[in-house]
Amino acid sequence: MAIYGECIGGLTRVPVTISALGGDGCDFQPEASDCLIDGPLDLWIGAVGPFTVTTEKNAGGRYRARFREPLDQRIIAHFTQG
Repeated sequence: MAIYGECIGGLTRVPVTISALGGDGCDFQPEASDCLIDGPLDLWIGAVGPFTVTTEKNAGGRYRARFREPLDQRIIAHFTQG
């Protein structure tokens, strides 16, 4: 299930599509393929957040975000129920 969100770092706001949401992190794909998202930033999951994350780029323009604090299971359940 794709979840729409936004990464915010400094003065940059990047719309993203979030997947593989779990307690310790998630994967996401920025809408713009030429943006550079790396290091610590704030992640909004839908209208919930911000959550402080550290990101790293994976293959294919995808990113992995690791939450600073574990995500509450109720938030995960809300976005993964289908």
